[in-house]
Amino acid sequence: MEKLSSSSLRGWLRFKHLTLITTLAQSQNMHSAARMMHLSQPAASKMLRDLEEYFGFAIFERLPRAMQPTELGEQVIRHAWRLINDADRLVSDINDLREGGYGQLLIGAIPAAAPEILPAAIARLKRQRPRLSIDLQEQTSDRLLAELECKRLDLVIGRLTHVSQHNLFDFEPLLNEPLRLVARHDHPLVLDDKVPDLELLSRWPWILHPLSSPMRGVFEAALAEEGVTSPNNVVETTSIQATLQLLQASDMLAVLPRSVLRRPLESGQYAVLKRVIGKPLDYYGIITRRNEPLSPVAQEIINHLRDLVADLTDSSVLPDGFNESK
Repeated sequence: MEKLSSSSLRGWLRFKHLTLITTLAQSQNMHSAARMMHLSQPAASKMLRDLEEYFGFAIFERLPRAMQPTELGEQVIRHAWRLINDADRLVSDINDLREGGYGQLLIGAIPAAAPEILPAAIARLKRQRPRLSIDLQEQTSDRLLAELECKRLDLVIGRLTHVSQHNLFDFEPLLNEPLRLVARHDHPLVLDDKVPDLELLSRWPWILHPLSSPMRGVFEAALAEEGVTSPNNVVETTSIQATLQLLQASDMLAVLPRSVLRRPLESGQYAVLKRVIGKPLDYYGIITRRNEPLSPVAQEIINHLRDLVADLTDSSVLPDGFNESK
């Protein structure tokens, strides 16, 4: 088989090829993909055959009810998404600048980073660049990294979720994140003032992050270590506001990062239970695509984050009853 060359690919591949690949990956149906691209089905089918002939392998497996990507096809689809999103960003930035805009910064952040240093860094950046458009997406690390890889985000404040991701991303640690078991201030377990065991805690209703999140992983690992089954009465959400409201309105329990709890604890509406579940989460940090230069605005907010972490490390003050020894 003849080896592919990047120069040959650049001369042959067209954006309509990339659009077909990604559209077909979403629809898994050639008729639907052709309709969305305003092509006849024979024309779309021929385009796919030309692509597969050029690459020398099947990009999609033809099944009776769907077209599923092959293992090599998954790689082609992932890169096609990156190229399309790169082109979309180019068009968006050019149009924005031509119309008098000042550019855009797309940030993804885990909930733990959102209430602490990230808003302060954004505020500093906006003072320097008041007309810069900033889009902040809050989600779990696994979902944010998928968006970062496909170039739908410029940087992520989160955690790597798999050891192999160091091949795709650069990671600069910022802060570690102690977890706390929290309930409303008049919850029976708070009023009891005893250290509850995990078996008892697992029988209460819980608000937890999805299973794919590092925070949920710490919780489940702690239960498994003591042979305790997972709670069967669970609401899953990544929303801090929804979690806090559910805690107030019910007997539910939650595991939340320390940084998220600073202001709620000061309000007196919530309490931290004496029982610690699991180890602190690993450091969260700045995640960027490897071997790709940063835009000036991305570099500026990273510099602000570094400065804020240095200030926080030097002069962090925790609310009463919220120290690290608990």
